[in-house]
Amino acid sequence: MQYKLVVLIASTALAALFAGGAMLSLQQHDDRLKLQLETQAARMQSIYEVSMDELEHEARALAYNMAADPEIARILGDANHLLRAGGESNEARAVELRAALTAKLDLQWQDMHRMFDLRQLQFLLTPDLRSFLRLHAPERYGDSLMELRPMMRSIQNDRIPRSGFEIGRAFAGIRGGAPVIRPYAHRHEALADAPQAGQTGEHVGTLEVGIGLDGLHKRLSEKLGIGVAVLLNPERVTQAMWSHYQPATRAPERSNCCFLLSASRPEAEAWLAAGLIERGKTEAESRLQTWDRKQYQVIRFPLFDFVGKQNPARPPAGSILIWRNAETELAAHTKARSITLRNAFAGYALVQLIVLLLLNLSRREWKRQLDLQTAAISRLSQQNALLLNTAGEGIYGVDPNGVTSFINPAALTMLGYTAAQVIGENQHRLFHHHYADGSPYPDEACPVFQTLLDGKRRSCEDWFIRADGTAFPVAVTVAPIDDGNQRDGAVVVFRDISELKEQREALEQLATTDPLTGASNRRQFLERLDNELSRLKRKGGTASILMADLDHFKNVNDTHGHAAGDAVLKHFVDIVRQTLRKTDVIGRLGGEEFAILLPGDGIEGARELAERLCEAVKNSPSRFERTLIPISVSIGVASLNTRDGSAEASLQRADKALYDAKHAGRDQVRIHTPGQAGAGLTAPEGAP
Repeated sequence: MQYKLVVLIASTALAALFAGGAMLSLQQHDDRLKLQLETQAARMQSIYEVSMDELEHEARALAYNMAADPEIARILGDANHLLRAGGESNEARAVELRAALTAKLDLQWQDMHRMFDLRQLQFLLTPDLRSFLRLHAPERYGDSLMELRPMMRSIQNDRIPRSGFEIGRAFAGIRGGAPVIRPYAHRHEALADAPQAGQTGEHVGTLEVGIGLDGLHKRLSEKLGIGVAVLLNPERVTQAMWSHYQPATRAPERSNCCFLLSASRPEAEAWLAAGLIERGKTEAESRLQTWDRKQYQVIRFPLFDFVGKQNPARPPAGSILIWRNAETELAAHTKARSITLRNAFAGYALVQLIVLLLLNLSRREWKRQLDLQTAAISRLSQQNALLLNTAGEGIYGVDPNGVTSFINPAALTMLGYTAAQVIGENQHRLFHHHYADGSPYPDEACPVFQTLLDGKRRSCEDWFIRADGTAFPVAVTVAPIDDGNQRDGAVVVFRDISELKEQREALEQLATTDPLTGASNRRQFLERLDNELSRLKRKGGTASILMADLDHFKNVNDTHGHAAGDAVLKHFVDIVRQTLRKTDVIGRLGGEEFAILLPGDGIEGARELAERLCEAVKNSPSRFERTLIPISVSIGVASLNTRDGSAEASLQRADKALYDAKHAGRDQVRIHTPGQAGAGLTAPEGAP
């Protein structure tokens, strides 16, 4: 081949190489910008959903606390009985009760409206959820919400407080509801009215509160520098809300988009009026939008109401719109593209000049060296192929973008793929895209991508996903492939450690749990108790401990046998676990003696839980074979004290209270009070 032709081909190839590299770099910049925007969108959605969950919890707690007021229970109970009886005199008495309830709550309603952005406070009567009083719309009452309000129906059915987003007749926002229970005055009332065992009062109504979203949106907008708006589907609004209470701002009729319920900044209303907001979709979306000479990232995701969260097939009630100024990212993106193009052109010119000089000065030597290098590369390739094909560990390589460039047979066997399915694919998205629990595995957390970014060698335990979708644990080592100052990719070596992890888990289970009941053993429980004491000393807070002992357990063993005694112990632990939260810990200290750690609970909360536990145990006899064995439990309660030197000191105080409960007649709760050497008292610590 003539020298001039070689020069021409080399120049053309060099130009194509730099052009391709520039295009790849530009694509990487585009991908990086897209990833930044997607990350921001996911972050904004996550922050908003967590904030909404906190607001729902606040609404639920507010409704629960107000529903516990005995005076409210009495008024609703009287109103319920009067309206059921009918008659003009009863209707007049109902008006008096409504006025009394309004007078009682008027100041409290105003305070909560100011403090919590409370927009709705409503009282509903059983059994048809008839509105007795709306403090936010006192002139509206007497209508039944049975068909309109699924959340209220659920609360009435099982008496469990709930919260969520709902669109009602006079308000759309976060609602919380709780049953209003009036205690039975006489035993015959309980026998006549209570359909289920364990109910201690009559369900006379349901209390509902509604919290607006303006306050939440204002806080998020100020803290994060974003705009937030809630858009409601027009069908849901017109079907549920009285026209007088419908949001004032909605999209033009031609777009049939939505009502604007709340917005922290004026852009949302302007976009709605301009027809720039389309009807909401069922999946999240993120896009760029130019408005008033500024670039915004607009993030939108569906808003599900209370029923929608339980039934994914139900269309969303609307959507959440979040927008943020994206000019900084776009300016940086434009600058990076310009630098890339400039560097590509300058690099091409420089390299082209060097290549021409080198070709002109040493074309013969170049050919000789080329032949030598070709032979060396061929030998090295054969050696590498032999090592890859005979290694017992899985080995594969990736380029700087995480795309698989080679893989050995051992890796393919463990993963269940063929080479054609893996080569040229992004390894993270193919078999490393989720954690073992099914949650997404972001690229930035992947050890392979971390090594590609910083060039550091890593060894860790991780999870890979087989072709059939099953996950298995692996020990992974990632090493960078560097060529001078340039990182060409990475090599990954892994092995299946499923059997090793099973052995570890089995050993840990044997070392920390009671084999009969599955509760923590004494050593593990004391370790958790010591950790909680250390946490209280560092950060403050409250925590309590219960000491529980099954009453007359020896009689169970003597009468029914030790197998029945074992069944009673397991039954007791099952009841405790149904009563406790996930953060609480139960441990078996020995025999029929158990201890329960309640992080975050003060002495009063611990006492209430202990009494519920006593009641639950007494009302749930243990079944062994065909025999029902009645059981009861005595419980001692003590709060954790930062002055305790060890876990044993805390246990001793709870044990003293348990001793008092035993000697007071069993089947009861006693609280340890500082300074009391004798029997424990049933009042909380520090009470007068």
